[in-house]
Amino acid sequence: MYELFVLGELMTGEKHGYMLQEILKNAGGPYRQISSGTLYPLLSRMVENGWIHLTMDEVPTGKRPRKIYQITDAGRSRFLELMEKPLEYGADTTELLLYKMVYFRYVPKSVRLECLNQYLKYLETNLKHVSDFEAELMFYKPEPEKQRTQLLRVLDHRKRIGSADIEWVRAEIERLASEPE
Repeated sequence: MYELFVLGELMTGEKHGYMLQEILKNAGGPYRQISSGTLYPLLSRMVENGWIHLTMDEVPTGKRPRKIYQITDAGRSRFLELMEKPLEYGADTTELLLYKMVYFRYVPKSVRLECLNQYLKYLETNLKHVSDFEAELMFYKPEPEKQRTQLLRVLDHRKRIGSADIEWVRAEIERLASEPE
């Protein structure tokens, strides 16, 4: 996921590592921060793979030079490969979709639509799972009743959030489908 982010950001132009880290910190929100110990080894691996190019920025004497990263042609190919890769369904599916959506302008419309349709399937599967579990609780009425009642409230919350997400994604698919290529 961070690889996609770095390549996507470098599609917009060269950046130094600190800037990439700050953008990712803001993109991930206050509870999902990336450390230098995660980002810089990733950048080194990406340089080794030939996906990005590293240059040192000239600075006044006595100051540490900044590392500037640029995407390569191989990096552009890798970026497209990651954007075309089907969403993996798991705990980070929503965050991965959001990262992909930020860089939708760099991929064909067909890739954008496929990604949104995959996410819609993910959301619909989750909503069905919650609804099925709710129906099971209502039928079998497991004890204790207070816990069951609270669990049903949690499931109601999940259903409302899931339904709102599905509605938004369907509207986004419709909007995108109606746009010219």
